[in-house]
Amino acid sequence: MSSVNQPKKSFLNSAAWTRFSIFYALTFLLLIVIPVVHSLIADGPMDFDAAGARASATTGLAWTSNLWVVFRLCLAEPVLALVVFGSAVPSIAGLLVCIGRNGRVRELFSRFRVRIPWRVALKEYGLIFLVMVVGLSCAYALRSALPGPEYERPAEFLGPGLVLALLAAAFLDQGAVLEELGWRGYALSELQEGLMNPLAAAVVIGVAWGLWHVPRDVTWGVVERLGLLQYLLLYLPSFLAGTITVSIIITYFVNRCGGSILPAIMIHGLNNDAVGFAGFAPLEIILSPMHQITSALPFAVIAFVIVIKNGRQLGLNKHTTI
Repeated sequence: MSSVNQPKKSFLNSAAWTRFSIFYALTFLLLIVIPVVHSLIADGPMDFDAAGARASATTGLAWTSNLWVVFRLCLAEPVLALVVFGSAVPSIAGLLVCIGRNGRVRELFSRFRVRIPWRVALKEYGLIFLVMVVGLSCAYALRSALPGPEYERPAEFLGPGLVLALLAAAFLDQGAVLEELGWRGYALSELQEGLMNPLAAAVVIGVAWGLWHVPRDVTWGVVERLGLLQYLLLYLPSFLAGTITVSIIITYFVNRCGGSILPAIMIHGLNNDAVGFAGFAPLEIILSPMHQITSALPFAVIAFVIVIKNGRQLGLNKHTTI
């Protein structure tokens, strides 16, 4: 039969693209809930830093990305629950798009399971820890070699609590636990099932994931502090470089683990680096172009190696799901 008469395989079918577009629009629309609810329950401007400081003073707990600590701080300052809601927005959006589609909600939540044999999964998880620790350590070495602000590691960095700190960072990070059901649980599976190759899907989600943080940068004063030109030309491209490269690494391990989002939670959480492998710095340094590019470069190298070795499939069909 002539190839002229054969139906052309779509790069991404229209139904999948429509659902992804609705999902992504919802991730922004749902953020509007935060200032609306804040205006109803609190007086004065939206200042979560001040609320966090009050909660820390009341509880004696320092604000971290550890979800258990965040919940305890929310009990002291209920307005902080809006921060938790903001982190959960991608997952809520994914859930809303799945409602009404036969079996999709159940399938979405099934991605929290280990979907390959445990013996294989533990090897993959061990590799994830190795990759992330190497990447973060390279970021610290890069920052130490370059002129600029000094990054510090905690005095007990190599103490006995390191293993527990790594596990907490991997499995209890606020952003990772609350976001990944949306980004990799829903969006990645939607794009890959819609015929987009995994590498393209990882890049699309990496860009979408990065741009979703722009409202945060506006409300936290990052744009005002840096100036619009520096933000658009330096900070945002550096930040997007990080979200794209980490998205490629996440996609590779999610596919190797049969579609489970546990690797996504681990990589996202470890990349946020509550442990301090890449060094601690004040918030104004973290939200700077130099910090973002030094975060992105080591993982860009790792992502490049993954793509060279695995091609556009990024581990898809490496293991059969169970």
